Amino acid sequence: MTNDAKRTVGRPRKQDAFLDPGVIVDAAWTVVERDGVDALTTRTLATELGVKSPAIYWHVPSMTALHSLMVERMLTESIRNPKLGEAWQDWLHDVGTAQRRNFLSHRDSGRILAMAPPTEVTRNEVVPMLTAPLVKAGFASENAVAAAGAVASFILGWVIYEQSAEASSYVASMVDLASAFEFGLDAFIDGLQQQLLANANNGLG
Repeated sequence: MTNDAKRTVGRPRKQDAFLDPGVIVDAAWTVVERDGVDALTTRTLATELGVKSPAIYWHVPSMTALHSLMVERMLTESIRNPKLGEAWQDWLHDVGTAQRRNFLSHRDSGRILAMAPPTEVTRNEVVPMLTAPLVKAGFASENAVAAAGAVASFILGWVIYEQSAEASSYVASMVDLASAFEFGLDAFIDGLQQQLLANANNGLG
């Protein structure tokens, strides 16, 4: 039996030591930006990295897991905690517009966002960063989660729509896309503020 045959399947070779999840995500985005998400396969990713496919699976077990890490990267790049003294409405507006810009800077990001389950980082770090300021503002925990989910769904749907050449061309013929997005986002935020005031008046969160 050769040394290669003895090696555990997928175990990185010495020449693959540079690999880690971050490097793989970088390469995945390179492939997507150049060729689109449909071209992103283990084979094309391995070719981009100059490694064999099993080396990738040692760090990222599946394409679904890779999509999730790609989303995690976008989310962590575009979210922040509120600044000292910053109103939650202004913070949420800024985060929402930052996420739209970030997502649109990546080809096919809407499709990837829609099909990727959340990572542990997304669950345990990103989502709490979205809900904590809302809870601090006075929303009950379950309402903060609902509000964050509603705003996130609006952003995702808008990005998918805007990344469709036909749909975005049609809307752009009538309104400025960025302005229209901010109008919709602010309408969401205004609605949340009204709900918060109504709940406060009724002794609810």
